[in-house]
Amino acid sequence: MAAFPSSGWAVDFREAINANEAYAQAAAAWEGDILFEILGDAQAAHGPGIYLDLSHGVCKEARFVEDPTSVSAEFVFRATRENWDRLLRKELDPVKAFLGGTIKMSGNPAKIMRFVGAAKELLDTAGNVPRSG
Repeated sequence: MAAFPSSGWAVDFREAINANEAYAQAAAAWEGDILFEILGDAQAAHGPGIYLDLSHGVCKEARFVEDPTSVSAEFVFRATRENWDRLLRKELDPVKAFLGGTIKMSGNPAKIMRFVGAAKELLDTAGNVPRSG
């Protein structure tokens, strides 16, 4: 069990994504990369992130990035540490969070709308990854 975000949690997340048949089906036509970025706060001026390389229902890579500006991703989802924690505890509905601006996204909105089911499965999977702390 690893803390979110961390290298260990990224490894566990990749394994969970690749074991999720519902995600594999929903993302069969998806190809792209995503960064889950934690916004800077009192703990860190520049928050870390989790980078995902996704291809046709498979997570080829998931890694912790200390500095999110060091990677370029097609989609970036940004939220405070508190809101990521709420999302992972499933206290925050991902769709409402995006629509309400609690979680900000950069990337092609038309593409992500075609894959709402895959995005929801991805976030549900993240919430199922055991975390410490």
